[in-house]
Amino acid sequence: MPRKSLLASAAAVAAALALALSGCAGGATADSAASSTPRAGGSLTIGIDNWCGAYDKQQTSGCTFSNIQVTDNLVDQDPETGKVVPWLATSWKVSDDAKTYTFTLRKGVTFSNGEAFDAQAVKENFDAVIALGKQGNAFQSSAYLLGYTGSTVIDPQHVAVSFSQPKAGFLQSLSEAPLGIVSPSTTKETAAERANGVVGSGPFVISKLEQGKQIVLTKRKDYDWGSSVRGNTGAAYLSKLTFLVIPEASARIGALTSGQVDAISYPSSNDIAEVKSSSNVFSAASAGVVYTLYPNTSDPLLAQEPVRQAIQRSIDRDEIKQVTLDDTGKAATNIVSSTFPGWTDLSSHLTDSKAAVKKILQGAGWSKGSDGIWAKDGQRLSTNLQYSDANDKQQFELIQQQLKANGIEVRLEQLTAAQLSANQDTGDWGLQYGNLTRPDPDVFLSAFTSDFASRIKQDADPSLVALIKQQSAESDTAKRTKLSQEIQERIVDEGLGFPIHEATSVIATSKDVHGVRFTAPWWAYFGSAWKDGQ
Repeated sequence: MPRKSLLASAAAVAAALALALSGCAGGATADSAASSTPRAGGSLTIGIDNWCGAYDKQQTSGCTFSNIQVTDNLVDQDPETGKVVPWLATSWKVSDDAKTYTFTLRKGVTFSNGEAFDAQAVKENFDAVIALGKQGNAFQSSAYLLGYTGSTVIDPQHVAVSFSQPKAGFLQSLSEAPLGIVSPSTTKETAAERANGVVGSGPFVISKLEQGKQIVLTKRKDYDWGSSVRGNTGAAYLSKLTFLVIPEASARIGALTSGQVDAISYPSSNDIAEVKSSSNVFSAASAGVVYTLYPNTSDPLLAQEPVRQAIQRSIDRDEIKQVTLDDTGKAATNIVSSTFPGWTDLSSHLTDSKAAVKKILQGAGWSKGSDGIWAKDGQRLSTNLQYSDANDKQQFELIQQQLKANGIEVRLEQLTAAQLSANQDTGDWGLQYGNLTRPDPDVFLSAFTSDFASRIKQDADPSLVALIKQQSAESDTAKRTKLSQEIQERIVDEGLGFPIHEATSVIATSKDVHGVRFTAPWWAYFGSAWKDGQ
């Protein structure tokens, strides 16, 4: 999901670090080729960039770092191959019309409060997601269950989940954090109660949650049903995880290099060299929609396809990579990342070209004004780019310069996250920035249709939306991939999103921790991690 950074005062950072001292024991390293033998014991403190709001993943896009350590899923997705593999569900059958999925569930699984994991628990989870969605509290998870008509408990180990239409992306969606399975008692709680912490069947249990400050998880000793692609199917090696909120990147780096924390998320690009000199840096590209400038297609100017096409061909993505990103970053080659299933290289469609921009705009009746900005019928080709994260300013200033060199004016407006959201509601915006992580073509439903993307008030191209919905119902994998690739190309060519660079999850650690894995979307998983000398 989109990453947002918040700035904190020095006093707030100091207070946060003080909270961590009791749970911090040395440093950490995330590595896939571990240099030591796994051993049990020890704790890990991870400095994260922002508080995530409600802890319940079924009703928030945040908290994924910590939440995936607490909840398990029916299936998992292999980050190397993209293949969906068994987890809490050991097998499944799909009806010929792809409307009903029947699952065989793993025996012997329990939630951390002792409740049994069974078919009834699965049914109650899905029913609860729908109920939360109707309350407006489960935007992402309820979108995954679009068309859900109910679950039938066949017996404790078998459940049939049905939809009103073919649901080609359902299996993959079951591997996503928003559909992590929580206990029956959790499903009966109110949305507000669930926001204070959920009970899952995962390798860690919530032991402390301080709003805006930290989340402390402790090991579940009897855990032995982990995913086969996460490096450890048994109980976690580490005894405790502390996720400590340290909003400012420089403060997180200082905490890591001084040994006050073991690992940090999202060190700034400008500081990667410093971090690498004393720590290890590991990254995973997000499989989904890359960091993108989204145009407001309800705006009369940006509703014009030639204008959007001209903006698309004015952006020099390679220069953005060279100037503003470190070596963990990658320039966009499509609206989706190169790790996305069915990705195709559309670099040639995204190459910046003054000649192409001139041809597009002149063909649509635009002409250069005396100030060098294109104009038509008395209107200058001018819009705004609204953002909240100060860390993005350098990148946006460069994009502003690139567009100006092509006769397009962009005004930069730094606002609060709340103001950005409010402007989406009123339509008072031109360009906004974000990404969306999901390694499945149904990500296009969430990002580019008015049914699910809150920024879209009216679909710019109904035929494209029909194509997106068609792929969602296509059960033939090859046909669905072909539809997905056509969608990718149309989004790029119609300028419905201006891809900038691939989203990357970055973890920096000290030298004595090993075995941190990344999930298929891009989240760091600590159930397989251990520390030297414990």
